[in-house]
Amino acid sequence: MFVDAFSCLDYKLAEPPNIHVSSRTDSGVHALCNTAHADLIYGENQEQLDPDAIVHAINRNITQMGRSDIRLMNCRPVPPTFNSRHQALGRTYLYRVVSGCYHSRLPIAEFDRSWGVMERLDIEAMQEAAKHFLGTHDFTTFRNKSPDTWTKDPIKTMKAVEVRRASCFLKEHDPFCRDLEVLELIFKSRSFLYRQVRRMTGLLVAIGRGKLEPKEVCTLLAARKITAFPKNAQVAPAHGLYLCNIEYNEKGEL
Repeated sequence: MFVDAFSCLDYKLAEPPNIHVSSRTDSGVHALCNTAHADLIYGENQEQLDPDAIVHAINRNITQMGRSDIRLMNCRPVPPTFNSRHQALGRTYLYRVVSGCYHSRLPIAEFDRSWGVMERLDIEAMQEAAKHFLGTHDFTTFRNKSPDTWTKDPIKTMKAVEVRRASCFLKEHDPFCRDLEVLELIFKSRSFLYRQVRRMTGLLVAIGRGKLEPKEVCTLLAARKITAFPKNAQVAPAHGLYLCNIEYNEKGEL
């Protein structure tokens, strides 16, 4: 999609740009912030475009393509050696869970922006379980079942796994939000396995439902088997997940 969005710059470029996105997301997952780098090779005697002009032109082109859900927020020049994916030091994901409501009855502002579960969740048990994920572990049990993803290194270092109370979107104005409890699950690491966050979320929700004990996180990490993922814990649906932030070091360009 972004390759097409950059087509508005073709008159300046000698060849179509190579675009490299720092993080990929499943269909249905939201991205509040993502980064990418584009290799722009200008044609002979063509003056380089100002970054603000690039942002304006691309956003106008995205709108003309009929997309209202994507925006380019910032643009700046970087050295030729910069790589938005490999130089990222951290990625932060957020998962929103609304407890006390079937998903089909979620308020409009929350529908397909969070995961609705009917049970009231035990947040203290979920917080206790989250602590067991911190640090460096083999996350084989939490990787996707698809064999084409098994080449990825399952050793990941979780810098943060938090479960905290939040509130519904438009809570002050929507009467249907007042009796609902919203939880935000925060996950931070340099990189993640495919669907790792959604499987971790599913396990934490199962613990919040009382189907598993918090200490079972340690058992599952030690098992290092995809088949060890418990059958009474589901993979959390994509629509509650948000990519929130990509971090670079102080000398990075973002």
